[in-house]
This record gives sequence, C-alpha cells and structure tokens, in this order.
Amino acid sequence: MFSLSGRPDSGLSNAATTGSLQDPGGPRAGSTAPPSFAELRNPTLSNSKITYDSNTTASLPLLVRPWSQGYEKGFRQGSLIFVADADCNPQMCTAADLPTLNFLLENARLDAADQSRRLQSKILPTDLDDLLAKWKFFGVMRNDMMANSMLQKLYNCDVYGRAMVANIFGSKLKRGDLVGLAVVEVPDIRTQYQMYVQPDGGLLPEALIQNGTNLLQVVGTVNGAVNTMSGVAIKHRIPLGVISHAVAKVPSNSFILRALRETDQYMLLPRIEILMI
Repeated sequence: MFSLSGRPDSGLSNAATTGSLQDPGGPRAGSTAPPSFAELRNPTLSNSKITYDSNTTASLPLLVRPWSQGYEKGFRQGSLIFVADADCNPQMCTAADLPTLNFLLENARLDAADQSRRLQSKILPTDLDDLLAKWKFFGVMRNDMMANSMLQKLYNCDVYGRAMVANIFGSKLKRGDLVGLAVVEVPDIRTQYQMYVQPDGGLLPEALIQNGTNLLQVVGTVNGAVNTMSGVAIKHRIPLGVISHAVAKVPSNSFILRALRETDQYMLLPRIEILMI
C-alpha cells in the first residue's frame, strides 16, 4: 500500500534532462569578462535545446561603399543586392540593387568617346561574360544597421531562409512556385522604356544611348519563365527561392517594368515571402 502520510515532493521548477536534485545541470551563466588563455585552449559548448530549428534565416553584414550619386541610400528592406567582385575588399564592397544594376547595363552602352558620362570601367558590364565576372548576387536586404552614418552603409542581408522581396515576377503566384532572376537580351530597349531611366527616377533623353539594341537587363522569372517582357532571350538564370506566402494583388506589367529601373517604384511593389535556396 502507498502511504499518504507526509508532504509530496515539490519537484523541479525548470526542465532538465541531466543532473541530480541538488544540481539540475543545464547551462550555467556565462562569464562577462574576456576569456582567459586557459579557456581559449580548452573551449566548451553547452546547449539546452532538445529540438531543431525549422525555416531558419541566415543573414550576413555587408559594408557598402558610397556611390557618388548616392544610389546606396535608396536600398530598402527587400532590395536584391549585388556586389562587384573587382571593387570589393574584406572591409567594404561596391553594391547595387536591381534597378542600379540594370542602369549600369545600359550605361555601359554610352558612347565610348563621351568619357565624362561613363562610370568606372571595372564595374561596367559590357556583355554577359563581363557581367558574370564583375557582379555576383549577394542576398536580400533585411535592414540598415548604421542608419545614422553619412558615409558608408552597413546592411544586414538575408542569404538563406525566409526573406521578403518585391513581386517583380508578373503573374499570379502560389505557394511552391520557384522564383528567380534572369539575365535577358532585349532586342530594342526603347520598346520597354521611352527614356533613359536612372535609379533615382531621373529621365534623360534616349539620344544619350548610341546603341540600344540587344541590351542586357535583369528581370524576374516564375518557374523559369519571364512574364514581364516579351520577345527576350534568356542568357543566364539566378535562382532565388520557393514561394511560401503570396496573397497580395499582382501589380501590372507596366509598374513592374518601371520598378526594374527605378528604386522608388521597386519599393512600392507588394511583397511576397520566399524561402531562399
């Protein structure tokens, strides 16, 4: 028979998988002082988690070199960020969002004799091989980590997991669709843009571009197809991820085309959530 005399044991107030009643175990409070030499030679790791994370997001910091035109100030949450390999060092990189990169692709067609309007040749992609060699996709901007800086910018960019991006894909999206970017060759850029569009929204006469045919641009794709431009040839693909949430209204193609060249218009597009791969 079980005796009902005495008081029941109060048990433990915290969950523990090891240890005794006197020492429940688990991680102890860490030291706030710098580690000693002995601790550095004998590192330890304790973890009280008994489950694995799902749908985690990995973000990396990116210190961005300022543009003389101030393009980096227009980067916002959801901007697709590219970095220039030839203009990067361990401390700082030249970066561009999608409208800025498309501007550079057209700017490279300026008359070579007009050097006053040309940007640095080491970041201007003149053809597909040049583009792939000079620029790499980095990730999706999450937030500005140095909002008060007047010079360089420090951005936090998602490189894996959940991210919010603008709907530049131009069709009714559903969960499970694969979205990405494509470098396409546009037969005549003036069929898409009547003027020479700058990332800040400034318009310049189309006469500035001496040759607007077979121009490279970066656009969005859904399941490998381009829905926003017709008659273009896909030259290269950049996968982004899988749709996990997309319920906002689909923007018109004309609005998306403007957003591919103007940073402010890109920020006005509805957002979708993707799982980056």
